[in-house]
Amino acid sequence: MANNNGGRICQKCGMNLGQKHLCPICDTPESGRENSGGGDGFDSAGLEAAKSRPARLEDRENADRIQSRPAAEQDNAMAQYLLGLCYFNGRSVKKDLPEAVRCFRKAAERGCADAQSFLGRICFLGEGVEKDKSEAVRWLRMAAEQGRAAEQHLLGMCFFKGEGVEKDISEAFRWLRMAAEQGDADSQEFLGMCCYSGNGVRKDVPEALKWWRMAAEQGKADAQYYLGVCLYKGDGVNKDVSEAVRWFRSASAQNMPDAQYLLGVCCFKGEGVGKNVSEALKWWRMAAEHGNADAQALLDRLEL
Repeated sequence: MANNNGGRICQKCGMNLGQKHLCPICDTPESGRENSGGGDGFDSAGLEAAKSRPARLEDRENADRIQSRPAAEQDNAMAQYLLGLCYFNGRSVKKDLPEAVRCFRKAAERGCADAQSFLGRICFLGEGVEKDKSEAVRWLRMAAEQGRAAEQHLLGMCFFKGEGVEKDISEAFRWLRMAAEQGDADSQEFLGMCCYSGNGVRKDVPEALKWWRMAAEQGKADAQYYLGVCLYKGDGVNKDVSEAVRWFRSASAQNMPDAQYLLGVCCFKGEGVGKNVSEALKWWRMAAEHGNADAQALLDRLEL
C-alpha cells in the first residue's frame, strides 16, 4: 500500500516501509506495486479486458453486429449488448455513449451477464456514464450471482473497502472465496494477503500459503514472491530455499524488483542455487532499475 509520499505503509501496523516488503514490526509482506486500482480490477486495463471478451468472437459475429439492430429492437439481450459495444467503441457506427449505455441497460435488465459486468465497470469508473459506485455494485451483484468469478472478485472488493455499499468484511470474504474457488487469481492472492496478516480474518499462515500457491501457479508475480519468502524463511511451511528460488525466479521474470533483489541474494550466497556473483549482480542491477532501494544500496556499497 502506497502512502502520499510514494512509500509503502504496512496494512497491519501502519508502519512506513519505504521500499521494504517485510514489515520489521509485524513481519507482514507488502505488495511491491503502487496502488493504481489494479488489485480491485477497476482500472482502464480491467475495462479493456471487459471489452476484449466479446471481441474474441469478432470473426464469427462482426458481420452481424449492425445487423443485430433488429434483434436488439426485439429484446434480444445479447444483440443489445453487442450493439451497445458498437456504439461505445465507435465500431461501424458513430460513437454514441448515451446510446451505448441505453443498449447495455436493456441487455443487463434482461439478464445478460456481459452487459451487467460492463455496466458495473463503467459506472464505477464514470466512463461514458456518470460515476455511481452504488449503481456499479447493483450491476456487479447481478453478474456475480450468475457465477461470474471476475465480478465476484470486484463485488467482494467493494464490500471490503466499503465502496458503493456499506463495508462488510464477512460479505466481502464470501464473494472473494467464491471467486477464488473458481480459480480467480486476484482473489486467491488477496485472500492470501488477508490470511497472512490477519486483515479482516483470523491470521492463518498455512491458509495464506494455500491461496498464494494457487495464484502463483497462475503466474501472479506478487503471490510467487510472497510464497517464495515464506519458503525461504520456513514461515508456515517447511523451509525450502531451492523452491523459494524457483518462485523468486518466476516473479523476477515478470520484473518484480523485490524478487529480483532476493534472487540476487540467493545467487550471491549460494542458497538454493549455485553461488554465482555475476548472476547476483545482474539481478541486483535489474532490481535497482525497477526501484528497489536495497539493491541500489548494495550496488552503491560495492561501487558498481
